[in-house]
Amino acid sequence: MKKFIGIGFITLTIITFFGCGASKVKAQHEHPFKVLEATYTNSAGKQADSIVTKLKISINNKEIKLDCVYFRNHKVSLTKVGSDENPVFIGIFETSTMPHDYILDSDPKQEFGNKPPVIVTKLPFELNDNEAVVCYSYKDKINYFKILEVKEE
Repeated sequence: MKKFIGIGFITLTIITFFGCGASKVKAQHEHPFKVLEATYTNSAGKQADSIVTKLKISINNKEIKLDCVYFRNHKVSLTKVGSDENPVFIGIFETSTMPHDYILDSDPKQEFGNKPPVIVTKLPFELNDNEAVVCYSYKDKINYFKILEVKEE
């Protein structure tokens, strides 16, 4: 009896290891597009203490739609610009360089000028400053692709 349980356990373990390993390789290495250019520019924002970052990604497949990008602790929606053979997607986000002072008072009218707090969410990816992860849809499936180097213009 113990012999049958041992053989069953070993068989189940082997099937589990081989089944998981096959699907991971396929999802990580096959991408239907190539990133031609990934750049960003920083400029002054409307407020004195803000910086606007504009991220631009160019790919070689017009059938791919890039949905969003994770870059420098931000998740930004991407917008397609133009409709040529090599589509360009742009994402813009704003960051503040100085912490905000908040007025706390028992009279709510005195707190009128307070800005809402900036909530920093933890990204599902660990990225360096010059790396980004793009979320894209292809054939009705959502996939992720890591760009190893985003250059500053």
